[in-house]
Amino acid sequence: MKTTLMTRAAAAGAAACLAASAAHAQSSVTLYGNLDTGLTYFNNVGGKHFAGTEDGNFIPDFFGLQGSEDLGGGLSAIFKLEAGFLLSSGKFTVANQLFQREATVGLSSARYGTLKLGHQPSFMFDVLSPLSTGYIGGGFPTFHQGNLDELANTFEFDNSAKYLSPSYAGLSFGAQFGFGNQAGNFANGRNYGFTVQYKNGPLKLGAVYANENDRYLEFADSIGLRSLLGTPLPAGGMVANRVQNWGAGGSYALGNWLLHAMFTQTRIDMPTASANANTVDAGVSYTLATVDTIGVGGAVENLDGGHWVTLSLSNLYSISKRTLLYQQAMYQRASGANAVAALLGAGQASGRSQVGLAIGIQHFF
Repeated sequence: MKTTLMTRAAAAGAAACLAASAAHAQSSVTLYGNLDTGLTYFNNVGGKHFAGTEDGNFIPDFFGLQGSEDLGGGLSAIFKLEAGFLLSSGKFTVANQLFQREATVGLSSARYGTLKLGHQPSFMFDVLSPLSTGYIGGGFPTFHQGNLDELANTFEFDNSAKYLSPSYAGLSFGAQFGFGNQAGNFANGRNYGFTVQYKNGPLKLGAVYANENDRYLEFADSIGLRSLLGTPLPAGGMVANRVQNWGAGGSYALGNWLLHAMFTQTRIDMPTASANANTVDAGVSYTLATVDTIGVGGAVENLDGGHWVTLSLSNLYSISKRTLLYQQAMYQRASGANAVAALLGAGQASGRSQVGLAIGIQHFF
């Protein structure tokens, strides 16, 4: 009897181990992230020189967990948790918010597409950001005024459902809806958006529309205006009744060359007036011997009496598959009675021009 019980226990243990191994083989969890810091110099921040360390010049500092579980029949359960932080201080990018970049769970199928629920970026970031100068090599300061068009991941949809279809001969589409989650006022804080994409070999094309109610516009250190629609800019930001974003762009790889261009428009509706922010962004990069990429790009923007021309020159040198050294030079010129220069995140200049330089190291894990 004793031997039989021990045999059964051993068999049960072996079966449990086999089951655990099978489950592990069908599931995965990955820890990933990015570390990026360097030295920066801006010649004019409020009329003064700035020299110091800056984090996330090329790619923001973040870490995340993502995973999947095979449910059978080509269907998988998926999740993603992604948090931004500042490497030099160890603080979170947004105080009291851990996974501010993304916190989602959903289902994915090669046949039916992917559905994710939670806190997640809009399609402006997913689809159009990879076609911009700031993403490809110019760095965070060369994203557009106030990040109104959301190409930098500083605005996400809360309480949202996002669907992305499979690719049909390179063509795919998506839709996203963010609930306001307020009883008796369905439209308050409501967001939605749509996208169409086409990818075929070296060619990538994308178009996006997003409609957002009661969006908070963050102006601190990010926009070169003295006032918006006749209202002096507050220290932090203001809430718009509605923001509508749309844009289209593309990139084409030709050997070692990469060409990219895009257009975005942000319409800001306030209680008594409206304004459009229009931006054209384009550039080209060339890769030398697979390890060194030189990029030139720029953007032309206008909003509420302000006009900005931003130019960037970057060099990205890969010392391994996961680590690179970067050098970036940025210049912005503002014109118009309501405008001053303001590279994103640097702070307003006291005049019409601003120059920025950055050297740093970036490491994926």
